[in-house]
Amino acid sequence: MNSSGTNICSRLLIFGVLALCILAYWASLGGGYLFDDHYNLVDNAALHAIGTPAQDWIAVAFSSGAGMLRRPISMLTFGLNVSAFGMNPWAFKVVNLAIHLGNGILVYALGILLIDRLTARSEGKGGLDARTLALIATAIWLLHPLNLSGVTYIIQRMNELTALFTLAGLVIYAEARTSMLRGESTLSRALLGLFMFGILAVFSKENGALIVAFAWIIEVICFRFEAPTIHQRRVLKTFFWLTLGLPLALVAIYLATHLEWFASAYSMREFNVFQRLLTEPRIICDYLLWIFVPNPGWMGMYHDDIAISTGLFTPISTIVSIVFLIALGGFAWAQRRRSPAFAFGVAWFFIGHSMESTILPLELVFEHRNYLPMSGLILGTVCVAVPWLKKRLSERAAIIIALAVVVTCAGLTSIRAGNWGNPLRLALSEVANHPDSARNQYAAGRALVIAGAREGDRAKGELAAIPYYVRATELDKDQIHAATELLLMNAAGTGVQESEISDLAGRLARVKYSSRLNPFMDLLVTARNQKLSLKPDDVARLVAATLGNQNVSQNVRARIKNNYGAYLFNIVNDQSGAIQLVKEAASEDPTNPYYEISLAQIAGAMQQRDKALGHLLNAQLLDKTHAYAQQIATMRAELSTN
Repeated sequence: MNSSGTNICSRLLIFGVLALCILAYWASLGGGYLFDDHYNLVDNAALHAIGTPAQDWIAVAFSSGAGMLRRPISMLTFGLNVSAFGMNPWAFKVVNLAIHLGNGILVYALGILLIDRLTARSEGKGGLDARTLALIATAIWLLHPLNLSGVTYIIQRMNELTALFTLAGLVIYAEARTSMLRGESTLSRALLGLFMFGILAVFSKENGALIVAFAWIIEVICFRFEAPTIHQRRVLKTFFWLTLGLPLALVAIYLATHLEWFASAYSMREFNVFQRLLTEPRIICDYLLWIFVPNPGWMGMYHDDIAISTGLFTPISTIVSIVFLIALGGFAWAQRRRSPAFAFGVAWFFIGHSMESTILPLELVFEHRNYLPMSGLILGTVCVAVPWLKKRLSERAAIIIALAVVVTCAGLTSIRAGNWGNPLRLALSEVANHPDSARNQYAAGRALVIAGAREGDRAKGELAAIPYYVRATELDKDQIHAATELLLMNAAGTGVQESEISDLAGRLARVKYSSRLNPFMDLLVTARNQKLSLKPDDVARLVAATLGNQNVSQNVRARIKNNYGAYLFNIVNDQSGAIQLVKEAASEDPTNPYYEISLAQIAGAMQQRDKALGHLLNAQLLDKTHAYAQQIATMRAELSTN
């Protein structure tokens, strides 16, 4: 077959893989919002303002509280989603899937550019061509079940976009470096591509900064700083020293001279930096197992059933994992000339986890962290395994085995997608696979309650949820969610025992991370809006326990005081106490217009029209992003007519 025919065939095959990926993922598009989706999207006032007079794209871009840079590019894409389709989770997921397909095309393009150098073949030895190996690697990566949560979990578009821009920059770099070796003047294009797409990657999610480290791996293993002139070689080496070596040195110096950073950064976690560094090697080994033995039963949204390592031998798998990873890395580096594909796969995987799986005080486990790291690992593995099979069996047998792996991944992803497309089925499958996970136990109970409410029998759903909530409280003595749900159900029914108040108060006093207090704030909202069998003293005790917790941030303290003030005003009829608390909330978070709106609502209810209008004016002045403009205008109009 001539070159033109080969190109057409390759394009048809890659489009076939993309179509198979769409089929495998299709069932997952029907699911709803999960975990951080609610904080970043569902409860995002700037997104809800799109299409109204209060619409502000600058506010949308910086409306995420995640990361140092607020991830504006990712948030703008969510804003465009809302502008076109509203807050429809199906539409969010369709766009995520489209980005995943685009990333697959880029993995394929990068593979074609690198594979001849990774396989280290001499011309005329009859190996499989680069397009075939790249297609196999791309198909496995696109269809691997471990990637499903990184695509279907809506907020992980941030991760996908970072991968998209990183891969695009690396494709430009690899293509320009290949052209350089043919004598073309493309060095500036190589470096400019890394810089421009690196900026886009970083403003999608901070680990986009790893684009330089990925490029360094490509350079060291594939191109080895080869260049037509000595000047070009010096420019390349200087570039990596300045963009990789220098920042690493500065970070190391800063951390060495600011050791208190670790204590403050980890104050919100159940583990310290030493324990995280001991635990992550075990988790990296788990990731490798899930990649090479893709059993969906091992995968999942939550992995809080993985124990924290407290010492080198506690558990014993800690030291075993550390030794294995050191040996793997050392062997790969030693083999970088004899087996560059093997070295590339290992190095790419390690670089991909170098930010989120080391010293940063992030949660210990999330499978979406493998999204980009797995692409290079699979590419390197395919470049080693398929030629090895061809040499010992035949080319046909090697292709058949590769196809079997692709079809198996597609089948497993399709099965997993069926669960992700139904919230109740997902929650029940996750808790079945991870029965010792408190988060999964709570998620299953919550899904049963929601399913019961949708069927018109919330009481039935709550009854079914109780065993899951109870189990969650037993597994995690600090978890707030399940304990709060149990208390709320009893408060709306037979009544609350003193032991339940004591248990929840203790949990609230021990919380290390403010966002975990959301269920308690929901409890206060429920208590202020309906009659519950909670005594005012019980509510006061819970609030005191929370506000006495030094880990609670100022803005969360403000929200608690505001909600408690509303409870005092609506239920206890303590107007002065309510006003005092909301004023304290405004002092805790003085730039937030919401508390001036709350004071206006109280003043309006007390027929104090002038005071209410004054608070609304203050709110309007504070509302720089116009997120509350419509609410303020509506309240002002109501006050004018009364």
